[in-house]
Amino acid sequence: MLGICEKTQKKEAIASLLDVLLDPINIVFTIVIFVLGFIDHTRGKDLKSQIVSVGVLGTFVGIFIGLQAFNPEDITNSVNDILVGLKTAFFTSIVGMSVSTILSVTQTLKGKSEDE
Repeated sequence: MLGICEKTQKKEAIASLLDVLLDPINIVFTIVIFVLGFIDHTRGKDLKSQIVSVGVLGTFVGIFIGLQAFNPEDITNSVNDILVGLKTAFFTSIVGMSVSTILSVTQTLKGKSEDE
């Protein structure tokens, strides 16, 4: 059985994940990545490097956003803003790399099944 503290931590983790998923910037990057993935899959275009590039672009955008509110004279109060930007940075990279990897694996498996 989970203790009260563990339940609270689990709820906070879920809330934090929802914040990342519902962030408008993350939504835009995710839509672009999935549209490119759909085009790659349905039309046979090789867009995996572009998908990863969009994820990396999201990384730089996230870091840039985090740094906008950073105040070197007040590091303690600036940490939260940097972390918000880093959430975007890592999320977009993870989505881009994951979609690209899934496309690579499915295309490789499809190619092997066609060869047999």
